[in-house]
Order: sequence, then C-alpha cells, then structure tokens
Amino acid sequence: MITELLTLVRSRYALVGVETHEEDRLENILTEVASELQVPLRTWDRSSGLVHRGTGNSMYNTSRIDQLIAYLDSFNEEGIFLIKDLYHNLSDPVIQRSLRNAAANFKQDRRCVFLVAPVFTIPVSLEKDILVLPLALPGVDEIKKLIYQTVRGLGGGRTVKVEMTAGDMEQLIGALRGFTLEEAERVMVQVVLEDRKLSVSDIAEVINLKQRTLMRDVLLDFTPSDQDLGAVAGLVNLKAWLKRRQGAFGSRARQFGLDLPKGILLLGVQGCGKSLCAKAVAREWNLPLLRLDPARLYDKYIGESERKLREAIRTAEAMSPAILWIDEIEKGLGGIGGSDADGGLSRRMLGTFLNWLQEKQSQVFVIATANDISSLPPELIRKGRFDEIFFIDLPGTGARREIFRIQLERRERDAELFDLDTLAGASQGFSGAEIEQAVVGALYLAFTDASRLTTDHIVTELVGTRPLSVTMAEKVAALREWAEERTVPAD
Repeated sequence: MITELLTLVRSRYALVGVETHEEDRLENILTEVASELQVPLRTWDRSSGLVHRGTGNSMYNTSRIDQLIAYLDSFNEEGIFLIKDLYHNLSDPVIQRSLRNAAANFKQDRRCVFLVAPVFTIPVSLEKDILVLPLALPGVDEIKKLIYQTVRGLGGGRTVKVEMTAGDMEQLIGALRGFTLEEAERVMVQVVLEDRKLSVSDIAEVINLKQRTLMRDVLLDFTPSDQDLGAVAGLVNLKAWLKRRQGAFGSRARQFGLDLPKGILLLGVQGCGKSLCAKAVAREWNLPLLRLDPARLYDKYIGESERKLREAIRTAEAMSPAILWIDEIEKGLGGIGGSDADGGLSRRMLGTFLNWLQEKQSQVFVIATANDISSLPPELIRKGRFDEIFFIDLPGTGARREIFRIQLERRERDAELFDLDTLAGASQGFSGAEIEQAVVGALYLAFTDASRLTTDHIVTELVGTRPLSVTMAEKVAALREWAEERTVPAD
C-alpha cells in the first residue's frame, strides 16, 4: 500500500479519497510515505485542527472547516495532508469549489490531500478530481509483525511460550487475515492472555472469533461444517480432483511453481449433494467457508449493487485462504436477459465477477453451484473461468447404498441392521436429499408405531414418494444430455 500511495503523490494526484475505518493505520502509512518523499505530513480533524505530524504542534485557528480551506488555498509548499472529518461536508457547494481549486493548485508539485472515510459519496462536480480507493486490509508482513510485537509486549517480565512450527505460524497468519490491524491485535491479546502462550489450539479460536466478526457482514455468511468428504457418497472423480489440490494454497505449492486453483462449477440435479460438497471441501481443506447469496447484492440505488459485489469480493480476498461458495449462481449472476429486464445490471454484475475470477491472484477458491443450465451464459462456462465443470448426476446403486448408511448412522442407527441392498434398489431415481427425507419420514412412522426403525418403514416411505426424476423427467433428461459433452462426470 505504501508503494501505491507513493506513486499517486509522485504522479501529481492532488485529491485522494481512502475508504477505511482504520484512520490510525492510514496515518502511519502516510507517515512512511512522507518520510520517503521527505515532505511534511499534516493531519486535520474537527477537535485538533491542523497538526504537524513530525512535531505534534497544532496550528492556530485551523479547527473550523473554513479555516482549513483558507489554509489549503494559501499553501504553496510541498506536503501531504490527511483530512479526517471533511467527508460529512462534501455535499456543500462551497466545499466542492474549494477542493477543486486546491486540486488545481496542488497538481503543480508533490502536494496531496488525502480524505479518509468509511464510505465516500462523491458529488458529480468532484468525480473527475478525486481518486477513491480502498485501504487494503493488513497483509502477511503486517500481521507477522503484529504477532511478534504482541507476544513481546504481553511478556511483562514473564515469558510467553510460543509452541508453533513455521507451518502453524503460516496458518495463524492466514486465520488473522480479514481483520483490521486493530481487530487482529485485540484477537491476539485475547488468545495469548488466556494461557500466556501461543499454540496450535489458538488457530481454531482465531477462526471462531473471525466467524463472529463476519456474521456482522450482510453480504457473506461464515458457514461452519462438521463433515468432510467422507460424508459425501460417490463422486469419485470429483473427490480425486479435490484431493490433488488440497495443499495448493500453502507456501510449498508456491515454491514448487503451482498456479493457484481458481475454483469449480458444480452443475447437477437438485438435491444431489452440490451444497454438501462445498461444505465438505472447506472441512477437508481446513479453510473458512464464506457463502455469498447473490440476491443480497441487488440494490434499488444506482451503482450500489456493483459496489456490494466489489465489497464482497474484497472481504473474501481479505479472508484468504478461503473458499467462496456461491449457491445457485444462475439466480443472481446468470446475466441472461439482464439487458432488457434491468437496464443491463445483471450483465454488468456478471462481467465484474467473471473479470475477477479470470484475473484473481488471491487464495480464494470459488465453488459455484447451478441447477438451471438455461440461465448459464456461455461466458460463465467457457474454459479459463473455472478450473473444471463437474456434473453431479443422480446417485447410482452403490452411492445410494452409502447414502442410506450415512443417514442411518447420523441418526445413531446401526446400518448393519438394515437391508441396504433392498433400500438401494427401491430408491432408483432418488437424489441424496430425497433419500434423507425418506429416512426422516420412516422415523416418524416408527415413532407413531412405537417400534424401532426397520427396513420396511423406509421402503414404505420410498414407495409413497415421487422423486424429482419422475416429476421433472424431461428437465433431468435435458440436463444430462447437455452435460454429457460439456462437463466432467463427478462420479
């Protein structure tokens, strides 16, 4: 971030808006920028007025906005300003004109005004004068430095034990990514003070605290999973593909020269385990699972939908390494018909997402699921977007047998007491979700009969159910036909 801001000042950008809640961190970064350029840094807020960062001295009669503007108008030296409380007044025409005048004057040399705010709403008159950019969340080096400083600072004459390997430390740094520097410091203090040591067990606690933080985000859900791929029946090809990429986000993979995997698109019949796969992969790879509901992105105000998508992507990247799960992607980012139905918004949203997916360098593995091929635009499924497109069909006989075993054992029933071959045969054409519901229905039957659950109870439920493969036979057949030459079978 320091290099980027240095380049902006050297390139004669006079007005820069930085979106962040971390005012202190931005001030520290600009201090390094000013030091590198050998120019003074002055900060301003409503309570202190202008303060020279180097000396700490306040400048007389600069606490009011009109006094600040007058100072900027008369300023003719090189220097950097960090203005903290002006964004509330950007709608004022007088402020707009003063900033435009300052922009014209400051472009002559290394003079730059940085405005800071959580979110900017830029008036039309200033759109061409202010460059707005987000302050990236702390990277690996900043977090590593914070960890060492926290451990040393909490010593207080007593040793804080560090019981971590280099690999453990890498995982801890990854778990802390996505926090602001202040949040990361609070989390580190909390986990270290509990037992005055830093150990592998603290990684899980950091992830748990991250989950609580992310739950405040209305765009992404932190979705925990307690089932690995062993709880998913069948899907041999998909499991093998995922197994080969399990360690792809570690430093060892980078040193070996592996490209970062982008993600997969799971296409298939409803209820056949696409969502379960996303959860199981996160558990298997020991990565946080972030669920994006595309419907949350759409907003009635112009530009807000695109901003929300960019914000969700930034959050996912900040949490990396992580898995971003987009369930039923065709319902929110399909893009079909968008030009007529919503003024092209859906197409623009799809374009933003695909451009990120194509170019991303972050350790975010995308798992997108889809049921309706008619809503998938060609640009979404072409090679290069996703690493692979897998088709998840209705489970075969062996997979159905395994699903019954998993569902029975999950409900604390001994699967060996059931005729699994009979159940597998009676459930021809059933999806995994339909098999689960048959077991649930059979449990109600047994409870009503005041008897233990038997094979006959489950068969009764199966016989009384019309699976999706029957009620929507034409759509299932069309999906299979489309996928035959375009996708890789998951099983």
